[in-house]
Amino acid sequence: MKPLQTTAFLTTIALLISACAPAGPTSRPVDQGQPSQPAPPRQQHTLTIAIEQEPAYVAGLAPTVSAAATDFYQRPFNAFLDIYDDQNRPLPYLADALPQLNTESWQVFPDGRMETRYRLKPNLVWHDGKPLMAEDFAFTFRVATPAYGFSTAVAPHTVMDDVVATDDRSLMIRWKGLYPDAGALQGGSTRFGLVPMPRHILEKPFLEDTKEAFQDNPYWSREFIGAGPFKVERWELGSYIEAMAFDQHVLGRPKIDRIRFMFMPDHNTVFANLLAGSVDVALNSFGFQQLLELKREWASSNAGTAGFSAVSISTVTSQIRPDYANPRALRDVRVRRALAHGIDKQTLGETIWGGEIQMMDSIFDPTTEYFSVIERSIVKYPYDPRMTERLMNEAGYTKGGDGFFAGLTEGKLTVPLWAGPGRGEQPVIAAGWRAIGLDTSEYVVPRAQTLDPEGRSTFPGEYVSVFGAHETQQMATFLSSQVASAETRWRGENRTGWVNPEYDRLVEAFNVTLDPNTRVPQRAEIARILTEELPNTPLSYNPNAHAYLAPVKGVSKTTKFFTTGRPTWNIYNWEYQ
Repeated sequence: MKPLQTTAFLTTIALLISACAPAGPTSRPVDQGQPSQPAPPRQQHTLTIAIEQEPAYVAGLAPTVSAAATDFYQRPFNAFLDIYDDQNRPLPYLADALPQLNTESWQVFPDGRMETRYRLKPNLVWHDGKPLMAEDFAFTFRVATPAYGFSTAVAPHTVMDDVVATDDRSLMIRWKGLYPDAGALQGGSTRFGLVPMPRHILEKPFLEDTKEAFQDNPYWSREFIGAGPFKVERWELGSYIEAMAFDQHVLGRPKIDRIRFMFMPDHNTVFANLLAGSVDVALNSFGFQQLLELKREWASSNAGTAGFSAVSISTVTSQIRPDYANPRALRDVRVRRALAHGIDKQTLGETIWGGEIQMMDSIFDPTTEYFSVIERSIVKYPYDPRMTERLMNEAGYTKGGDGFFAGLTEGKLTVPLWAGPGRGEQPVIAAGWRAIGLDTSEYVVPRAQTLDPEGRSTFPGEYVSVFGAHETQQMATFLSSQVASAETRWRGENRTGWVNPEYDRLVEAFNVTLDPNTRVPQRAEIARILTEELPNTPLSYNPNAHAYLAPVKGVSKTTKFFTTGRPTWNIYNWEYQ
């Protein structure tokens, strides 16, 4: 649906929603059926937060790999050893301090093994008042295995040899080998690192129940007990989760007493409720065009703030495997470079992101302090139809009478461009390619097919894909060991089939290099290979929209993808004034 365009229409919708919205989920109107009474003190305000779908679980780590959860609503209920702030800086959370290399807290042994040690802050407790102890982390390591459905077949879990509680507050992690992100466990491929689990609740069902019963335990969702700033009080299936401030939260009691996560799958409903003031905060539950409309609407009224965060990168991925590449011309790097020169990223960014999103030339975060070193190694592909034609000619393709490139043997070259539902990049890129002589067919992949591992890996031409933004996830996307195939039952992040032994060696070295200064030129060399060979063409960060009303104070405005929980990282510090 097209975004609403006029202030008058927006105001009408807002008034209608305000009049029709049910009293229970809203934050300001008095509940129907209740006697009229003075407004409660502001600190008693229940902060209403719209999210797109009902969570399958709210635990930071749960044995339900096929179900979805999102970090910004997991964050309020969970606490971790460390936390990343809005500047992507790791800070101690449940831990007194984070391990420091070449100290007693982080030792490297001659055989390449390591040990890291933590001292937990005193008097930590779970939401039920029971002590949170080092053994709860050791229990996680024993229980949270892929065999039980946990997504732990990635670093740092795969590099850990053992987790040992030496006393109630002391924790030691033994490492199988070198791991540069051992000082902040959320720096790996897992979302929250080594998440503590309450042994006093879960040990008995783990030992006595079947695996299926353990996975279906209501603890992971509506009976969750964590250590985050808020604790689950009521879960109305299909409607909302209500949570109350946790008085004994390690960073202090939250400044807001109650929050209510409303499940609101319709973006237009969320948009209208924001305008009506019936929703205080919306997290990834409305479209980007609506975000732009909110920014315009609120620019003069100062009624709220709209922004975005990102945890993924959108790219155009090329099919390179001989069995699936169609046309086969995509296996020629000159053709892939010609396609890259045919993407007008400036127009793309203005058309679908309103000029709000920085377009990218590599997989690496352009806001890091060392990016200038990486940038010097990146091969860039500015929009240049003449360069596209030159490269296509070199590859043996010339324009025919219809204005499209064709080969002597195969005739007109047609490039299939696939994308999942709602990807605005697809029509813009396809139109741009056709305009410069690259015939393009568009295919919108049904949502069910986007979840099929084989379908994601056997596309014929180019695919507008979305991958996790963290550099370790991006690098894994191109490793030869990650090539998805029938032999691997289509498991693996490498969906292009691109293989480069030099790249494999570089990433392998990067993954065990502890010196942060040495890792910068390694990144630069990795960027050089990827941008020369072009298994995919990076486009931009994939934004997740959020918005909050003016009375809500303290919300982080970060766009950094690595911040724990994104805007909710400091939800304990939010206020309603």
